[in-house]
Amino acid sequence: MREAETWDRLSSQYDRVVGLFDRSYPRVRELLRRDLAGRDHVLEVAAGTGQFTFDLAQVAGRVTATDVSPEMVRRLDMKLRDQGVKNVETAVMNAYELEVPDQSLDGIFCANALHVMESPLKALGEFKRALRRSGRLVVPTFCHGVDWRRRVLSALLSVVSPFVAHTKFSPDSLRELVASAGFEPAEPIVLPGRFPLAYLVADIPG
Repeated sequence: MREAETWDRLSSQYDRVVGLFDRSYPRVRELLRRDLAGRDHVLEVAAGTGQFTFDLAQVAGRVTATDVSPEMVRRLDMKLRDQGVKNVETAVMNAYELEVPDQSLDGIFCANALHVMESPLKALGEFKRALRRSGRLVVPTFCHGVDWRRRVLSALLSVVSPFVAHTKFSPDSLRELVASAGFEPAEPIVLPGRFPLAYLVADIPG
C-alpha cells in the first residue's frame, strides 16, 4: 500500500518531525484523559509511534493502538515493551477497514490524521460502525484551512514532506463532516500552533 510505504519511510524521523507541530499536545493529553476516562476498550487509529498511546493506557481499561504503517507499529511496540505497559496491544490496521466487529468499541481516538486521509468521511463511517451506542469519538485535527497563511504553509509542506493535507479543515468544517457521518459532535476546542488544532469530541446519537 502506497500510504503505508510513505509512513514507513518517515518512521525513523517521525518523533522529531512531530515535535515541530506539538505545541498543543500537552493540552490534548489533558483533554483526552477527561473525555476517555473509564472507557473499557479504546481503539487508537493512526497511533504513529505513540504520541498519545501511553496517556490512553492510563485512563482506559484496554487500548488497541493501530497504524497503517508496519514500521510505526514496530517502533511503538518497542516503546511499550521498554516501559512495561500491559494493557495496550498493537496492530497494523487501515482506518477505512477496521478489523473489529460492529459496535464493539467504547471509544476511538484518532489524532491528527483525518486531514491527511484521502477519504476522511469513509474513515468516519467505519468509526461509527465500530462504536457501541454509548461510544465516544475523539478526533483532534490540524486545521490547514483557517486562513490564507495556513493554506500557503500547508501547500509548501506538501511539497517537502509526506504531510499532505487532502482536506484543509477549519474547526467548523471538521465539525460539519463529523456530523454528516452520523455523530453528535460538541463544539470543538481550538488550540494554538503553527496550524490550529481543533479538539473535537463526538458521541453516537441516542
